Amino acid sequence: MVINKECKKCQIKRNVDKYPDNVTKEEIKKYQYEVNEIIRNSDGLTTPQIAEKMDNLRRDMFGNLMDYTEIKKHYNQLMLDCFPYMKNRVNIAADHLKMAIQYAMVGNYIDFGALENVNEIKLKTQLDEAVNIHIDPKLLAVFQKDIVNANRLVYFTDNCGEIVTDKLFISTLRDINPDLYISVIVRGKPVLNDATLEDAKYIHMENVAQKVIGNGTGMPGNVIGAISQDAMEEIKNADLLISKGQGNYEGLSGCGLNIYYFFLCKCEMFMRRFGVEQFTGIMTREEAIK
Repeated sequence: MVINKECKKCQIKRNVDKYPDNVTKEEIKKYQYEVNEIIRNSDGLTTPQIAEKMDNLRRDMFGNLMDYTEIKKHYNQLMLDCFPYMKNRVNIAADHLKMAIQYAMVGNYIDFGALENVNEIKLKTQLDEAVNIHIDPKLLAVFQKDIVNANRLVYFTDNCGEIVTDKLFISTLRDINPDLYISVIVRGKPVLNDATLEDAKYIHMENVAQKVIGNGTGMPGNVIGAISQDAMEEIKNADLLISKGQGNYEGLSGCGLNIYYFFLCKCEMFMRRFGVEQFTGIMTREEAIK
């Protein structure tokens, strides 16, 4: 999805004052000029690509960015502690796949890029209430049929912590189709609290997926043609893809591949696009959004 006017304004608002406290007025002026230059030259690019340019600008001008290592460890372990509870709820649910999807959606709440504050109490409340998330039964049936018939699946992850719910979702997909070859694509470089190979290893994603690779970039999302050749090869060989999170939706939607998208609506543009309130779970597919 190419960046639109509304997203351009949002990118300026989120980045124009995002600089260290100890910089000079001259540095602030130069930084803010470059932020606006990035947006002025953003036509044809996606939001994840713009976000990476903003990060590179701050890194070049001010040095290393915020380190999310400890935050990521905390949320990975927090969600691993919740895993037995979620797994049991999936096992006893009338519809195992639906329950796994509902938890995968809730996991998308752990997003330090879209939210100023990730509240653990709210997260645990959402986990308890995940069963109430509405999922279109017709779309769910089509998705399940695609899982049964698929040979190779690519799964694009989004955030730390959330990746534990992805593992639960993937294990449920494997129960439906034990022969399905599953490749998981995480971020190639640290960016915000997005999941990387380190996070995938920490939660033992290799136990449910045949392959786990990085996308070779520091974008907070995936964009066809802008990620590593290895990642593109997995996409080329897949007959089904799953995309988690708003960033991946922004980078992938409109590409024409057989992708199902799962995320929580967190920003105004997404809420208006889908006609829902904030933190509403969304399941949609590529052909439905063309």
